[in-house]
Amino acid sequence: MEKIQFIASLPDILSAINIAGQDGNSRIKLDIPASDIGAVVKLIELKGKAFKVTIEEVDQSGSDW
Repeated sequence: MEKIQFIASLPDILSAINIAGQDGNSRIKLDIPASDIGAVVKLIELKGKAFKVTIEEVDQSGSDW
């Protein structure tokens, strides 16, 4: 599978991370800049499929974040 990479942040809302449901599954909402829309489209194509998520902090100096 092709790697999909983009910059994201957790939105400043209480419901950004939800742990709920009968199985105790979690849902995470991400803010992704428009400049990474191509990666978002690739991510949408994975709907219904399992994939691995890796998180690493990025240096924010000099960025729009």
